[in-house]
Amino acid sequence: MRRGMPALWGLIKPLIVYYVGYYVIRMIVGTLLAGGGMAFLMEDGSSVVNGIAMLGGCAVLFPMIEEEREEQRKERKRRREAETQGRQPGLREAAWRYPALLIFSVASVVFFNTLMSLSGLAEQSGAYQETVKRQYAVSLGMGLILYAGISALVEEVVFRFLLYNRLRRSCGRVTFGVVASAFLFGVYHGNIVQGVYAFVLGVLIACAYVYFDNFFAPVLFHGAGNAVIFLSNEIPEMYGIVFSPVMFWIFGLITAAGCLYFASVQGKTRGKRAVQGDGQ
Repeated sequence: MRRGMPALWGLIKPLIVYYVGYYVIRMIVGTLLAGGGMAFLMEDGSSVVNGIAMLGGCAVLFPMIEEEREEQRKERKRRREAETQGRQPGLREAAWRYPALLIFSVASVVFFNTLMSLSGLAEQSGAYQETVKRQYAVSLGMGLILYAGISALVEEVVFRFLLYNRLRRSCGRVTFGVVASAFLFGVYHGNIVQGVYAFVLGVLIACAYVYFDNFFAPVLFHGAGNAVIFLSNEIPEMYGIVFSPVMFWIFGLITAAGCLYFASVQGKTRGKRAVQGDGQ
């Protein structure tokens, strides 16, 4: 038990530190706004304060971010040394991969949003309804900055860049890192509707991170998905197109194809590592 607790703390430390930094900064910003006669921002536009607090909480993680960057540099160096010389560029470097990821992210986000709506959980969760009210109490431009920019960047730093990599290295299994970080991502959202949805999307985002081996991939996935959902709920004409029955089936097929592709790539990677004697 004594050994387990320090090990557990080391794994979830980024999330705890982020939470503490987030709430402290949110409290400070709220106090300053109230003292300056702008307390209304804490009610009608609390997402603005939330965005400031998220950036502040992420800034507190800077030392851990630098440690992780150094650790990843070491890992890449070891991988390069283990690779055979004269290796041809693989499909991973192909330019069309990022546009494909963009399409997959939009398709999967809309598809699973629709499934959650059809499940009826959204109407039964008061906590979710309150969250939705706060999220859409901002202007169109501010919403895009908050959800497609700040939220996507900060949450990917915490859950993929820091938590996923720590969890992956803790037991030497990519799958464990993907699932465990997605689970924490779901818990982080605080209600059953967003929790289930965030877990599923967290798995897909982590798979994209593993496949591309580039932090830009999960940020792109997360930001594009948030942008489409926010814009669709703000623009009725766009909502009618994106969430139409026809698009549901199209997005469902794209989502299934993308998931199968990620699974096949992961299977090939495992086989390759097994042949090379790499237990990871």
